[in-house]
Amino acid sequence: MIHLYSDSRCPFSHRARIVLNFKDMDFKVVDVNINMRQDLMVLTPYNETPVLVDDIDKNNKKKDLILLETNIICEYIDDRFPHPQLMPIEPAEKARLRMLMHRFDRELFVHLRTLDTMNLKDSKTKKEAEKLKKPIIAGLDSIAQVFVANKKAEFIFGNSFSLLDAAILPLLWRLSHYDIEIKPTWSGMMKYAQQLFTTPAFTSSLTPAERVMR
Repeated sequence: MIHLYSDSRCPFSHRARIVLNFKDMDFKVVDVNINMRQDLMVLTPYNETPVLVDDIDKNNKKKDLILLETNIICEYIDDRFPHPQLMPIEPAEKARLRMLMHRFDRELFVHLRTLDTMNLKDSKTKKEAEKLKKPIIAGLDSIAQVFVANKKAEFIFGNSFSLLDAAILPLLWRLSHYDIEIKPTWSGMMKYAQQLFTTPAFTSSLTPAERVMR
């Protein structure tokens, strides 16, 4: 069985939980709170979530597969449980999706990781938080253009739910939590998000801490 070590407030853990719930398969989420951080350090030297452990051979714990890094985890889940497919089958389209994910990682998610570790209510960090939010907002402006250019678009990439959607939804869910104001030009993107927020895979992925972020 797959075990996902997940922080109940972490947007990257949330992404992995969305993918697991979308696949509708058996898995166990291990909530890594403050008391379990020491256990997490046994699995990863970076003290970051998510971490996936797959007990491939139940009779030999030494053969457990331990994966770090959200993109690797999500692609592994998609390969391990290929239905429904969350990556394009055609190599060129798969490469295009990976390039978009790489772009968002460099221009958007890297700042989100830092922002998520900050105490947003602390006035001492407010200036730094506002600086971090600028590239995040710029990234959202770019994504919003997908829905401006094609008002019938239901997903960010292609005609079905993909790992790219799973990546962006946790951020869109947390806009109020991060005190990011929704722009009028984001209306199409927010309509898209609202439709996916009501799906079983998304609602099942939410922790109690995340449910109160909106």
